[in-house]
Amino acid sequence: MTIPEGATEVILSYVRKKAAEWTAEEMAQRVEAAVVELEAAARAVPDDLLEVRQQGQEWSPLECIRHVAEVNHGTATRVRGVVSEGVVPDDIPAVPETREEVLATHAGVIAGAVAAVREGSADPDAEVVWLHPFLGDLNWKEWLLTLRVHSLDHARQLEALQHPA
Repeated sequence: MTIPEGATEVILSYVRKKAAEWTAEEMAQRVEAAVVELEAAARAVPDDLLEVRQQGQEWSPLECIRHVAEVNHGTATRVRGVVSEGVVPDDIPAVPETREEVLATHAGVIAGAVAAVREGSADPDAEVVWLHPFLGDLNWKEWLLTLRVHSLDHARQLEALQHPA
């Protein structure tokens, strides 16, 4: 997947600004809302279109759902590890095959990260950073907000894939 020209700077500016402005609770609420929107869009794709790659589309809806879950699992697991233990974990939950299994696993992984953010059991302002493939080094707050952006972006994509072109 490619990010449109100029979008990297916009996304980076957004996540840095909001990570500095919003409290952990505000970030958690916004991530939860984005994930609800993503999951609704994923469930709204008709079964008969789930594995159909429409003309001009890079992915089928199921491939899109699996992609967003895979990336979000990694992000959420790492955020949870940094917030609760101060370390970036390497062990990321696998993404199942079916839509409902993917969405159930996704909901659990996101809920765990959001709970850790709300609990703030480690130093929530720790400046542990790790590399984002497009945005560079981000701290846990910035990474958490990329999860929001990623979920909303793919919710829009899934909404467009609900109807054949």
